[in-house]
Amino acid sequence: MGVAPDGSPVEVYLRLPDRGEGELVAAALPPPASLLELGCGAGRVTRQLVARGYSVVAVDESPGMLEHVRGAETVRARIEELDLGRRFDAVLLLSNLLTVEPEQRQAFLDACARHSDLLVVETLPLGWQAPPSVRVDRIEDGVVHGEVLYDGGLSHAFAMRVFADEAELVAALGEWRLQRWLDPARGWFVAQLAPSRTSSASRDGGRSA
Repeated sequence: MGVAPDGSPVEVYLRLPDRGEGELVAAALPPPASLLELGCGAGRVTRQLVARGYSVVAVDESPGMLEHVRGAETVRARIEELDLGRRFDAVLLLSNLLTVEPEQRQAFLDACARHSDLLVVETLPLGWQAPPSVRVDRIEDGVVHGEVLYDGGLSHAFAMRVFADEAELVAALGEWRLQRWLDPARGWFVAQLAPSRTSSASRDGGRSA
């Protein structure tokens, strides 16, 4: 089935079970609502959202991932370059997309701001420690380099920044304001765009989807 451009094996993503992500999103913004899901992969979270009654636009740069998404409008695009010219009730930035390098993180957050004032994020819990399924090769300047090991001999190399505490996370969010946590482990949260950006984005982005 191949791999996504970032090295994620499509076959593995198809096997991953639901982990209650739809329930966490609903705690942030109940359905019905319009959602822009960035980095949707093979649609594991998408199907939970569609089943709950959300209107979802699912974005991924991998055609191999997108062909498995059902019940949502799909868009093949790089997150950094995405500009659909419309606004959504919320943007979902899931699957540790916040833990990338600062330049790419800012590009992702800018793409979110082009589409909504509300952001729902899944990231590594604060002070994350690697589970047995993750091999850590080294840690440099807060960035963990290693490999995720899957059943069947598949693996996926990664480099992810671990935020040591809430202050470090808040600084990384820039013009997004941490609003509240959605889970006890502090890996899911809601953020609101700063008022100055909200006014500008609303003028430039048009109406909600």
